[in-house]
This record gives sequence, structure tokens and C-alpha cells, in this order.
Amino acid sequence: MNMIMSKKITVLHVMQETSSRGGTPRKLLSLVVNGDRDKFHHVFLVFANRAENLNQEYRKAGAIIEEIDRLRNWDIRLLWDILKIRKQYRCDVINTHFARADIYGAIAGVLCHIPVVKSVHGILWNDSDWLQKIDGLLSPLRTVTLCNSEATRRSVIYQTGAKNTKVIYNGVMNHAVYLTPDQKMMKRNALDLPPDAFVIIHVGGMIALRDQSFIIQAVKQCADAGNNVYLVFVGDGPLRQWLETESKELGLGLRTRFLGYRSDIPELNAMADVYVNMARKEGFGIAVIEAMQSSLPVVLANAGALPELIEEGVSGILVPTGDAAALSAALIKLHNNRDLRRKLGEEARKQANNKFVISRYVSDMENIYRDVAKGRHVS
Repeated sequence: MNMIMSKKITVLHVMQETSSRGGTPRKLLSLVVNGDRDKFHHVFLVFANRAENLNQEYRKAGAIIEEIDRLRNWDIRLLWDILKIRKQYRCDVINTHFARADIYGAIAGVLCHIPVVKSVHGILWNDSDWLQKIDGLLSPLRTVTLCNSEATRRSVIYQTGAKNTKVIYNGVMNHAVYLTPDQKMMKRNALDLPPDAFVIIHVGGMIALRDQSFIIQAVKQCADAGNNVYLVFVGDGPLRQWLETESKELGLGLRTRFLGYRSDIPELNAMADVYVNMARKEGFGIAVIEAMQSSLPVVLANAGALPELIEEGVSGILVPTGDAAALSAALIKLHNNRDLRRKLGEEARKQANNKFVISRYVSDMENIYRDVAKGRHVS
């Protein structure tokens, strides 16, 4: 008796870029790399890519990349591009990522009668943006809107009125490394950090919503209290020069390192003592999970999705948003208690490796694609 082979489900992803520096492109790459290639096929329509991108990695993992230049806002040709690529590869599902893709993808789904999944990768920041109003009007055309945290879902519902939403937490590849004491000292020496320094690390783009100024102010208070603290910033952005100036003006020029973009984040986490994030509107926090995977204790602002990543007092510490004094007190507490740092770090690693694993994320996403392709309701 001949076996009838079931057709692969082909997902058309519509997105702006596959930048090697972006968290979303890396997350989607992990979906392709770790997914079931016998049952799912991924096609990416990328319409405004950067020179530094992950195209080769996507193709190596079996995905198809179709690049077009639609750099001008609201180029109506993008709609026809989606319809053309969908027909060419006989796609079963459209999965959109970010503004223009979300709007044109919703319309394309109606025109070609296939389900549309919208993925929201962070908190919507501007509740007066006309774009979000239009997006809200198109929400009924989508099968489901996926959010990467409860905080993101609340934002989506408030700002667009979307009805059918579902949370699927990110899965984060575990690249954590262990450094021997000698390797740790070598890493610190390379950054001109004293061997006995209490090293605070922050990884993230330098933008206003990250509130990195409060980290600098807290470190200033720690140093003034006589603690041998040093601060390492990993990342770049429009506020970098301003933050560097603030650090120098507060007398922390010798205690602060601005490293820019780095490829050795696992090693940097391994040589640090604590990770800090004071963002007031973090939609998830991949860098937080990477720190937790490295058994680092984390101190986070009690805002956005950050409280969803830890259990307060068990796998991390929460402090009020914008409160440098509270952050300083938490850092001094950890500075003075090695056992507490170890305990929080161990629990952080367990939580990261149980709740935010790639296998769970991939399974959740493939179940969504399977259900919507078969016309099942997703909630």
C-alpha cells in the first residue's frame, strides 16, 4: 500500500531585514535551524535589508530568501510582491513582522485567501501613531496576533484593539560558557578591569527607553559608598556619546567601559558579577536571558516584560523604574553577599533553561502554523 506523503506547510515571512545585529532575525533563524524541515518550509520576503545580514545562515538552514528594494515608506508595490512570492512558492501561511509588513500582509492574506499570523516582537511605544490605528482596523483580517510577552500583549490590545492574541515567549539559544579563574582574569585584564573589581554588565542598544542613565547614577552611588564597582556597557546607539559624557562628568570615566557591539557576549557575561537592565518598556529581554543562562544574578526594572522573566527574590531582583537609589542598594547587597549572588545566579540559570528554551519556542510556533493552515481556531 502506497503511503501518501503530507504536503509541507510553507510559511511566508514578510519582514524588513535580516540584520545580524537584530534580535528578531536571530530568533527567526533559530526557528528555521531547529524546526522540523520535513513538515515546514520557510520563505522570507525581505524588503529593506542591511549589508550586514544573516541571509547566508538562513539559506544554509534551508530557508529561501527573496530580497527586494522597497525602501520608500508605503510603496504599494510591496503588496504585489507579497502576492507574487506567495503564488510562486504556494505558501500556506503569511507571518508578518513589523509595521509595513503587518499592514500589507493582512491585505494580501484576504486577497489570496490564506491565514495571516502577525508577530509582535516588542511593546508598541506610541499610542498616538496613526499607523497603529490603521493596523487596528486591519486586525480582524488576521487569524491571530502573537506576542512575545504579556506586557507586549497588553500593549497590543490597548493600542490596536486586537481581539485574538496569544503569548509565545521567545526561545533563546544557550551559548553560555564557563571561564576558569585564570581565563576570567585574562578577560578582565583585556578590558583593563581590576582582578578584584565587582563588575556590573549591561547589554543593549543605547536608546531612551532603556534608561541606562539610571545605571550610571546607581554605580556612582555604589562607588561613593566605597565599593570597588566597575560598569561595562555592551551595545551602541544614538545615546552612546551622551552616556559616555554623563559617566565622565560623574567621575566614573575610569570605572566605565563602553565596548560597542561585541561577538563575545557569553565570555563577557562569564567574567561579570551581575547583570542590570533598567528599561521602562522592554518587550522581552533576550540579553537578560543570556545573562541568566550564564548563572549571573540579574537586577531588573519592575516594568514591561522584565518581571515575567524572573521570580522576584528567587531568580533575580526587581527595583522600581527610574530609581537609581534602589538599584544602588540592590547592587551593594549583592556586592556584599557572595552566597546570595551564587544562589540567585543558579536559580536564574534554571529558570532560563526551563522556560525560555528554543525547543519550546519552535514547538509552539509550528503548532500555530499547523493549526492556522488547517483552519483551526487559535486562542
